[in-house]
Amino acid sequence: MAPQALNYDPDQMLTTEEAAPLCGYAESTMKLNRHLKRGPKFIKLGDGKNAAVRYRRGDIDAWLTERTFASTSEYSAVARHSQSRARNGIPAHASHVTPPWLRPTV
Repeated sequence: MAPQALNYDPDQMLTTEEAAPLCGYAESTMKLNRHLKRGPKFIKLGDGKNAAVRYRRGDIDAWLTERTFASTSEYSAVARHSQSRARNGIPAHASHVTPPWLRPTV
């Protein structure tokens, strides 16, 4: 089956208000997730505390894809493996990337 063409620009910049529904979150949750180093990658447009934040549509899709599983057992296997590696101080290698929500917080 041929891949479907995107019907949007993956480089499109979205505000937090526009990105939140795509992630299934409220704006306040998006802000909290940025603080906790969770959620999709974001861009800070400036240096100040109140500088504008934008999300690339492609980064949101990549973040959602990282969280897509075919079954609960598939998710459980990823979670167990990631938590075990984190406890043992073993960094993820190129062929396995620990999902951000399973990474230990420092």
